[in-house]
Amino acid sequence: MSSSRTITAKGLAASRGTAAGPVYIYRGDGELPAPEYVVPPGREQEELRRLENAYCDAKRDLEGLIAILKERTGRSDVRVFECHLMILEDSALGEETQGYILDGRLNAEAAVRKTAAGARAQFDRMNDPYFRERVRDLDDVERRLLKALMGRDRRPRIELRAPSIIVADDLAPSETVQLPREYVLGFATDGGSPTSHVSLLARALGIPAVCGLRNLASIVAPGDTIVLDGDDGSVTVNPGEAELAAAMAKRSAAEKAPPRAAERGGIPVRLCANLHPGIPVDSIFEYGAAGVGLYRSEYLWLDKETEPSEEEQFKAYSEVAKAAAKLGGGASATIRLLDIGGDKLVRGISSRESNPFLGNRSIRWLLSHRETLRAQMRAVLRASAAGPVRMMYPMVSCVEELDECAAELENVKRDMERRGERFDPAMPAGAMIEVPAAAICASEMARKAAFFSIGTNDLVQYTMAADRGNEAVAHLYQPLNRAVLKLVKNTIAAAKDAGIQVGVCGESAADPVAGVLWAAFGVNELSMSVTYLPVMSRFLHGLDAGALAEYAAVPDSMPPGSTGTEIYAACKAWLQNRLPAMKGLFPG
Repeated sequence: MSSSRTITAKGLAASRGTAAGPVYIYRGDGELPAPEYVVPPGREQEELRRLENAYCDAKRDLEGLIAILKERTGRSDVRVFECHLMILEDSALGEETQGYILDGRLNAEAAVRKTAAGARAQFDRMNDPYFRERVRDLDDVERRLLKALMGRDRRPRIELRAPSIIVADDLAPSETVQLPREYVLGFATDGGSPTSHVSLLARALGIPAVCGLRNLASIVAPGDTIVLDGDDGSVTVNPGEAELAAAMAKRSAAEKAPPRAAERGGIPVRLCANLHPGIPVDSIFEYGAAGVGLYRSEYLWLDKETEPSEEEQFKAYSEVAKAAAKLGGGASATIRLLDIGGDKLVRGISSRESNPFLGNRSIRWLLSHRETLRAQMRAVLRASAAGPVRMMYPMVSCVEELDECAAELENVKRDMERRGERFDPAMPAGAMIEVPAAAICASEMARKAAFFSIGTNDLVQYTMAADRGNEAVAHLYQPLNRAVLKLVKNTIAAAKDAGIQVGVCGESAADPVAGVLWAAFGVNELSMSVTYLPVMSRFLHGLDAGALAEYAAVPDSMPPGSTGTEIYAACKAWLQNRLPAMKGLFPG
C-alpha cells in the first residue's frame, strides 16, 4: 500500500502539461501485463468473487491436466502439477490474498501479485535448494491465476473508474486505446521515448506524459499520489502540500489559457494535424490546423478484435474528409494506409516474427494481403467524394512497391467505375519516406509518387539502428544526426526537382528546434499533434525568410565529427538567441 515517503524521479518529457492525482499501475510481466489499483469502497466483495472464480478456474484446469498426464506420461510430470495444486489450495496464501482485498482494497490481480511476491521472497531466503526451486512453481500458479482473472485471451482487465495517472512499464498501442480517456490525467512510463505511441497519443489528447523513468512502476504503490510535470520530465511521488498546491496552480493556469489558433498567413509551410480514430476531428478547427497531414488508420484495427469492415473505414475516413473540406484554402486529409508491425501488433492479423521491425509490416503486409489492401483503397476512394483526400503508402522501401500499389489502385478504380460508385479520380497517392533506402533513392520515388511525407520517427530509428521505444539507446535516437539530415535534404531536393510537395509528419515536426529546421530546409508542410500547432506557429511567425536561411546553415557550420546531440544543442542555442521570448516553450 501507499508510503508517505516523497520521491522524485527524472525521465524524458513526452507531452507538455502538469497533472496530479492517484496512481493506476499497469504492470507488465512478459506477455502477461496486469493492472494494480485501489477499488472504490463497497466493491471489495465483487473483487473477492472474481478471485474465487479465478481459483475455481485454475483448480479445474490443473485437475484436468493432472488427469490427462496420468494417462499419457510418468508420475514425475504429474507430481509437478500436483505441487502447483497444493500451492493453489494453500489456505494461508489464500487468506493473505483475501486480506489485501478486504483490508487494502486492492484489485484481485494486484492482491495475487502481492501475495506471490511475499511468498517468493520467503523462498529466496531459504538455503534449501528444494524450497528455492519452488519459486518456479509459485510463478506458474501466479500466472495461471492472473490469466483466469483477465480472461483466456490474456487481455488485461482495465477498469479505470476514477481520474488517475497511469504508471506502467510501457504501453503498447493496443493497450493504450483501451483506456477510458476521460479518466486519464497523465502517463508515466518506465520505458518508451518521446516518440513512442503512448507519447503520441498523450500529445494528441493534450495529456501530460513523462517516459523513460526506468523503475517508477516498482517504487509506487496503489494509493500513492503523483505530481507529473510533462514540461521538465519529472515525477514526484507523494508530494508535500506545497508541491501539490503548486502543481494544481500550474495546471489551473494552463486550463484557463485557451489554445491560440495557428495563424497561417506568412508562414512558409502549412501547419497540419496528426489524427487517428478516437481524436476529435473538431480539434483541427480549435487549434487552427491547415489540414490533416497524417491520419493513422491503423487505430481502427488496434481498438477491435476483428478487422474493420469497408463500411466502418468509409465512415471514419469520410468524417475527416468532410472536416478538411470545411477548412478550405486547399486543405486536405492525408490518410495513411494500414501501418502495422514493429511495435504496432494487431490481434488476428499480426504474426510473431523474430525481428518484426524488419519484417512483414506496413505496405509489405498489405501487398501480401491484397483483399485487405483493396478494401481499404475502396474506402479511401469513396471518402474522396466527401472531401479532399490524399492516400499515403507507409514504409515504402523501393519503387517496385509503389508500382504494385499503383496497379492495385487502378484496378480498384476501374471496378468502382463499373459499379457506378462516386470517387475523386484525381485523388493523389503519395509515399511515406521513413526507410533510408527510400530516402537515398528519393529521385526515383518522386517519379512514381504524387507527394512525399517524411516520417522521421522511423527514419531516425532505421538510420541509427536505435529502437525509438528503448530507453537504453535513447541517446542514439538523434533526429539531427548528420546521417539523418543528409537523408532529409536528399528527399526534399528530389521532391523539389520533381515538382511534388514534401512534408514531415514525424513527431520531430512538433519539436521547435527540429521542426523549424525542416521548414528552413524547404518542406511544404509540417504535421503534428494538434496541441502543438500553436507553439510551432509562434516560432515560425518569429522568423523571416532571411532568418530561416541562416538557421538552415547552422548544422553545416558545426565542426566535422559533431554528434547529433551537439548539432541539436547548437540549433537550440541559435533559436533561443534569436527568439528569447520563446524561452519557456523549448523542450527540456
